[in-house]
Amino acid sequence: MKIVAMACLGLLMTWSAVAQTITVVYAHRGFRGLSPENTIPAMKHALDMGADVLEMAIAFSADKQAVVSHDPWVDTSITLTAEGARIVSEKRIPLYKMNYSEIMKYDVGSLGHKGFPNQARYKAQIPRLVDLIDSVERYAAKKGLKKPMYSIETKTGKKRDNKAQPAPEEFVQLLMAILVEKGVQQRVIIQSFDERTLEIVNRDYPEVLTMINTNKGTLEENMARMTFQPDYYAPIPSLIDAALVAKCKALGIKLLCGNTNDKKEIDRVFSLGVTEYCTDFPYLQLPE
Repeated sequence: MKIVAMACLGLLMTWSAVAQTITVVYAHRGFRGLSPENTIPAMKHALDMGADVLEMAIAFSADKQAVVSHDPWVDTSITLTAEGARIVSEKRIPLYKMNYSEIMKYDVGSLGHKGFPNQARYKAQIPRLVDLIDSVERYAAKKGLKKPMYSIETKTGKKRDNKAQPAPEEFVQLLMAILVEKGVQQRVIIQSFDERTLEIVNRDYPEVLTMINTNKGTLEENMARMTFQPDYYAPIPSLIDAALVAKCKALGIKLLCGNTNDKKEIDRVFSLGVTEYCTDFPYLQLPE
């Protein structure tokens, strides 16, 4: 019993230390480990679970509505038709080829994600960004929660320009018009693997925070891709070591541990002094 009690005490002390270390938690796609990704209910639940930042990606419809979707096409692995049928298609179905009135008919909540067996299942739409912001802001106010930050990814790429999405200039202007209209631009981080959109944001909206994402290369190599220094640097966990932490601190760049559900890796970067991370689960619900 004494050994068990000591083990439990050690676990509680570890959790307490982690809780004190964590300062900013990004709910990747609205903590998709718990809820259907990128949906309004998921974002509300993420706030209930203590998320500081709601992370999402943006795509566009044919009628230039900004929609919250990880990719600019229908993800057939998690999507059902309006009639509740599985989608059988060998070709990608671009959101940019459909008006939002068509997109909103898809159900992205009932099927569930095979990678997250405990994810809640319920009928849910691919939301417009304007509707998500309105709903989340009302929810936070009603519940007396702190107004959230929004980390919004521009999943742009040269091969997608004017095919699966607007080209960078139009993409950024359409997106920023919404954020300015809703008055949340001071609580937004525009993130991307594509430095082109970050350059435009920095040029036209210098007060808005920017973040460069990367899964390869050194800090110096990734900074060289841009004409300015972004506010955040977000590499995958395997690229984070003590030297990188020191370099970012010296430059005044905030370091974010890119999305991971590996608790050991999160603890490792915590030990290096990183205090911001992105994940599909709240820390204490991360799978072992």
